[in-house]
Amino acid sequence: MYKQKLFDPLMHIKVDKTWYKTNKRADVHTIKSFQEGGLLKGGVIACMPDDEPEAISNIISEQLPFCHLVISVKKEWLKLDEVQLTALFKGFKEKYKAIGIKIHPRFTEISLENSEVVDRIIQATHRCNMLVYICTIIRAPVGPNSVPPHYLIAQIAERHHAVDIVFLHGGYSDVFNTGEVIRDYPNAWLDLSFTFMRFRKSSLALDCGYLMETLDRKVMIGTDYPEYTPTQLFNALDEYVFERRDLELTDIKIENVLSRNIETLVNKYV
Repeated sequence: MYKQKLFDPLMHIKVDKTWYKTNKRADVHTIKSFQEGGLLKGGVIACMPDDEPEAISNIISEQLPFCHLVISVKKEWLKLDEVQLTALFKGFKEKYKAIGIKIHPRFTEISLENSEVVDRIIQATHRCNMLVYICTIIRAPVGPNSVPPHYLIAQIAERHHAVDIVFLHGGYSDVFNTGEVIRDYPNAWLDLSFTFMRFRKSSLALDCGYLMETLDRKVMIGTDYPEYTPTQLFNALDEYVFERRDLELTDIKIENVLSRNIETLVNKYV
């Protein structure tokens, strides 16, 4: 297993530890064990739309001082105008030390084609000098879209040149095309969390390896905990990426992907 600590761009915890329609446990103590075991350097905890930001913030401040908070937009916030959203997000930054705001299309039932709402959220986030996270798994109840995910991602990045945007899950099954889009935008970042693990036994693993080699300064990957653990991720990366003889993956490139890119970005907003 590759011996390097992970700075995880995407993890979750739940007050009741349950994780939707699975048997997985979103337990803060497990994340602590990753850090204590030398696997985890730090990371980002994403508060889900059905979580209460205060509760998640309290857990982080009390038990996960090496982690940082990103808060997902709730469905009821979509009716707020930009001024109201800005005030709301500013409060999260001041009260909970949140570093970013996340758009989660499936949970808030907002299509990324809805540029009016998406732009309003991004602009309000930028006004607060916060990072933007956007989930790119575009499935029911918001899909299908009229164009592939990478078109929407390119349009969003184009409209918001001044905003750092992490496109979570890298366009999902559209990951290769999304990677080519990300190359053109200094403000855009490609996260491969969940996507690599979900499709690691498919040809998409080849795409992920190629992107890690050729786009290492823009790519990041994590566990999407509790979906996966650092050990599972490292083992899969060893088997499907790091052992490939055709790739030129230096230690520096691997460190960029596993920690440096996201850690540098997070430090910009702390």
